Amino acid sequence: YSSDVILLWITAFLFVSCLDDAGRWRRGIVRDWLPLYLVLVLYDLLRGYASHPIWGPFVRPQAWFDAHLFGGLAPTLVLQRWLYDPGHLHVWDYAAWATYSSPFFTSFVIAAVLWKKDYARFRRFVPLFVGLTLLGYLTYVLYPAMPPWMASQTGHLGPSVRIVPIVWDHVGLHLAAALFTGGNRFDNNIAAMPSLHAAYPMLVCLFFWRGSKAWVKAVLALYVLAMAFAVVYGAEHFVIDVFVGWAYAVATFVIGSKLLDPWEVRQVRQVRRRAVGADSGHGAPDPSPPPIDDRVAPAPDDSTVPVGT
Repeated sequence: YSSDVILLWITAFLFVSCLDDAGRWRRGIVRDWLPLYLVLVLYDLLRGYASHPIWGPFVRPQAWFDAHLFGGLAPTLVLQRWLYDPGHLHVWDYAAWATYSSPFFTSFVIAAVLWKKDYARFRRFVPLFVGLTLLGYLTYVLYPAMPPWMASQTGHLGPSVRIVPIVWDHVGLHLAAALFTGGNRFDNNIAAMPSLHAAYPMLVCLFFWRGSKAWVKAVLALYVLAMAFAVVYGAEHFVIDVFVGWAYAVATFVIGSKLLDPWEVRQVRQVRRRAVGADSGHGAPDPSPPPIDDRVAPAPDDSTVPVGT
C-alpha cells in the first residue's frame, strides 16, 4: 500500500528473475527502472504539493452531473443505502476494498512481467502509464476536486461513508488506513478529478485487448466495471470522475500509440542496420535473417506497427 515499498519488492522480483543473467538486471535497473522510480517519486512529491490548491476545491459540478444523470439521485448515496451496513461488513465491501487497492501494485507488476517476458511491450506500456499519471496530476492542479465522502462532510452531499479505510482497519492494517485519513504527507484528498483508479484499469484493458482471448477480454472488462463500482460505492469518486478517467485513458492510449509507433519502427530499423553492418564486416552477408537483439521485438513490417502491440 506504499509505492516505495512496492517498488522495492518489484526490484527484488526482477533480481530473482535474472539470477541467470545478472548483467541484464543491472542494465535494466539503471536504464529502464531507475527513470521510472524517479518519475514516480517526483509524482508523489508533486501530488502532496497539489493538496494546497490556489483555488477551489470544486464539488458542485460533479454533484450536479451525477444527480442529473441518475434522475436526481446521487449514485454513492443510493448504493450505500442499499448495500452498506455500518455494523457488519459484507463480502462486497471486501471486494470493493480489494479492487480499489489493486492499482497501487497492479501496474508495477504488469510492467515487471512485461520487462521479463516481452520487453518491446514493456517499452510501450511504461510511457503510456507515466503519461496518464502526469496528465492526471496536471488536472489535479488545475481542477482540485472533492470526492463524495468529503462533499458529505462539507454539506454538499448527503451522509456517506468512506469504506476503504474502514476495511483496512477491520483487517488490522491501521497504518494503511492512515494513508487514507490524512496520515501520509504525500496524500491529496482533493485529487478526485479524474479518477486514476478508474483510468488505470481502462488503460490496461485497451493495452491488452487486441489479440487477447475471449476470457482475457472478459476479465479486462470486468476489472474496469468493478473498479467503477468500487470507487463510487466507496465514496471515493463521483461518476463523472470515472467517466473523465476513462476518457483520459482512451486519449492517452490513442495519442500515445500514434507517437510510439514511429519511434518503435526506428528502433527496429536501427537494430537491423547494426546487425547487417556486423555481418558485412565478416565477409559475405549471411543469407539467413540478421540476428535481432532479444530485447527488441521486430515489427512485422518496416513501415507500420499495429497499435497495441
